[in-house]
Amino acid sequence: MQKRLATVAFTGPLKLKRESVAPKTVEVVADVDLTTGEVKLRVSDRDLQKLRQDAEHSVR
Repeated sequence: MQKRLATVAFTGPLKLKRESVAPKTVEVVADVDLTTGEVKLRVSDRDLQKLRQDAEHSVR
């Protein structure tokens, strides 16, 4: 059985800093397997697309 839980940071949700001109972030959530205790950190599909675009621009 798996469950998605919000992550907690001292100042708000756990976030990743994007590699962009303006300081921007994407939120990270945790998927927890309640049987094994395995935790996977994830970003939404929309935020993943933003990170991919940032990576493409930084390579150019």
